[in-house]
Amino acid sequence: MQQVNIIANPHLATIFKSWAADWEKESQSGQKDMANKFHTVYTIASKLFIEGGEVELQFLNALLADCKQKCEMAIAMNEKVTASLNADDARAKAIIEKINTTAQDAAFVVRYLEEMLKPAK
Repeated sequence: MQQVNIIANPHLATIFKSWAADWEKESQSGQKDMANKFHTVYTIASKLFIEGGEVELQFLNALLADCKQKCEMAIAMNEKVTASLNADDARAKAIIEKINTTAQDAAFVVRYLEEMLKPAK
């Protein structure tokens, strides 16, 4: 597998650490569910961007694809929240704010990773 050298980036580390914490709330110990998988991946990504070092290109490509999907799904998720919680405007606004923050963070990660993975000229 092709290895890529990562330079420590505290901003990215913080984003992934936050996502890991969110998934940790959803996970159940000893289970191999999606919450545990995302918690594990985001924890690894957080440590990677705290310390820097070598990582497989495939891992970075998976992070990039995940973040692109977060960006693409944000609008649809906001529409679903608005439609399903129209009677609870305050709750809907709080959820939409969380979705938008996640999408903005994901867009930042996408820009960073795309620039980092761009072939050298």
